[in-house]
Amino acid sequence: MLLAAVAALDDDVARVSHELPLRANLSALDNIALIPLYQRHLGAAESARQAMDLLQRLGHAGIAPLRDPDMTPAQRFVTKLARALILKRPRLVIDRPGAMLYDVPYPVFIRRLASHADLAGTWEIYDFSWNQALYTQVHDTE
Repeated sequence: MLLAAVAALDDDVARVSHELPLRANLSALDNIALIPLYQRHLGAAESARQAMDLLQRLGHAGIAPLRDPDMTPAQRFVTKLARALILKRPRLVIDRPGAMLYDVPYPVFIRRLASHADLAGTWEIYDFSWNQALYTQVHDTE
């Protein structure tokens, strides 16, 4: 049921999921910059600037040069999150964060990332029912 619900999401949703891998040969910055480069047809310099700005706002600018194999699970998650946020969609769905964030206390980590005022919007977490109580303060940051 959980996987079916995530698969049925509309196009106005940005997703963060362990099923949506990063490009291993690209840096975190390049993985994020690909979105405005190809979806909004921006130039490479502007795409990279927007990606770096987003990493800075998330408090993780230091991961910009890291490639996927060199990242911790938390750094990989931040990169996936930034890649989803740069889409600028009204909803963000995080699919089973525990599968991606096994190196940090993930409800606190997600809450900290969601607390950035300029990243407000609807954040939804799809997880197993027994984990839902962990996210009571994360769901809607508007």
